[in-house]
Amino acid sequence: MKKLRIAYIVWKQYQRRSELLAQRLDANIKFMPHLFKAKYIRPLDYLLKLISTFKYIIQHQPDIVIVQAPPLFGAIAPMLMRVPYVIDAHNATIQGFWLKFPSTEYLLNRSSAILVHNNEIFHIAKSLIAHNKIVSILDPLEVIIKQNKQRLNNQVLVICSFSSDEPIDIIIETIRRLPDYTFVITADISKLCPLQRQLLHEQRNVCLTGFLPTEEYQSLLVSSLAALVLTTRDSTQPSGACEALSSDTQLIISETSLTKELFADWAILVDNSVESIVSAIQSLELKAIDLSNYRNLWEISVNQGIDQLYSLLYSSNRL
Repeated sequence: MKKLRIAYIVWKQYQRRSELLAQRLDANIKFMPHLFKAKYIRPLDYLLKLISTFKYIIQHQPDIVIVQAPPLFGAIAPMLMRVPYVIDAHNATIQGFWLKFPSTEYLLNRSSAILVHNNEIFHIAKSLIAHNKIVSILDPLEVIIKQNKQRLNNQVLVICSFSSDEPIDIIIETIRRLPDYTFVITADISKLCPLQRQLLHEQRNVCLTGFLPTEEYQSLLVSSLAALVLTTRDSTQPSGACEALSSDTQLIISETSLTKELFADWAILVDNSVESIVSAIQSLELKAIDLSNYRNLWEISVNQGIDQLYSLLYSSNRL
């Protein structure tokens, strides 16, 4: 059986799911960060990235291209070049405004497959998209070694990206209510409105590191008492929860039907209220936990999804 040459295109600075999935698929991954911060010139940014995507495909001559979405515009290049492509559809592609964008349905329907992140969003996608090759693949895990780091009993790593589905005001108020804890945030603070930035800067117990290389970020993770991962969007499988699972880190996470299914056996689930989150943090004890059994079950599901994807790609008439 011919080994597929796979290119993985991500129009972002970095995304851990894509990096780990590319490793599992033995794909060449290409990250394309935003060239301009101002959103009003984002169309120019997208145009330049599209040109770069054409060049990358010409240079590497892949058998198939995986495009992370949103945005979906990266799929225009392989579509026009008649190279089979797969859409790695993050939840915003299915649940946000992107599904209503004029070109979205056209690009999705011409893909060889659509990847979604869990079974819950799989059923939502099936109800909204007329495509018979939708595959659910959980975020692949990478065991994160503790590096002989001692966990700090008052350090909480807030894993977020300051995206629209995260309750930022609640995070800030939680930090204010718990002055005896240090909260570390690696997200880009420039994404916040001026008032939120000011409120965060006023908190003496917050450490704003900005984007960190993987090794430094993982060092923070394995030295923290817990990870705090919050979302307001149903069917979202937060990458931060997978990182806690990968590193035997205690986890506090927003309760949804999906997080309850995936993480309730070992994580603390909270509603998105300051009182609930504060209470959960204060209940934590500094202790070692072993999540290897949960990781093993998770990996079985990941491998099943990858096998299904390969089966679809090899059976496609276009490959």
